[in-house]
Amino acid sequence: MRNRIIVIGIIAFLAFAIGSRVSRPEIKNRESVRHQLVRIWNDPKERKRRRKAAEKASKKVRKAIDKARG
Repeated sequence: MRNRIIVIGIIAFLAFAIGSRVSRPEIKNRESVRHQLVRIWNDPKERKRRRKAAEKASKKVRKAIDKARG
């Protein structure tokens, strides 16, 4: 029983450590966060992803309005 608790604790700690490392933004050499945001905003793949997300959201809104009306 004691070994299981230790193993579960080690696994939880490793998951926490790995998860905390993954969520950190990568900052290249002397690149400001503002510059990174501009670069990501102008990226063609990101533009396409934002456009698709906006279209999907507008379809859901239209569908909800039609459902509410009728």
